[in-house]
Amino acid sequence: KHLIQAFSCLGIPKSLKTDNGPAYKSREFCSFLQQWGVEHKTGIPHSPTGQAIVERAYLN
Repeated sequence: KHLIQAFSCLGIPKSLKTDNGPAYKSREFCSFLQQWGVEHKTGIPHSPTGQAIVERAYLN
């Protein structure tokens, strides 16, 4: 739901980077991104520096 709202306001991205949380690894989420033609990229597990951009977004 939130991604559809974001896509409608900001446009459909070419790729989306997330952490490795279970919600982002689910079949439903991956299928959703595939339907929209969005490449899913994940950060390096257990590496805060690899997640810096994603984690910074949570702070804002």
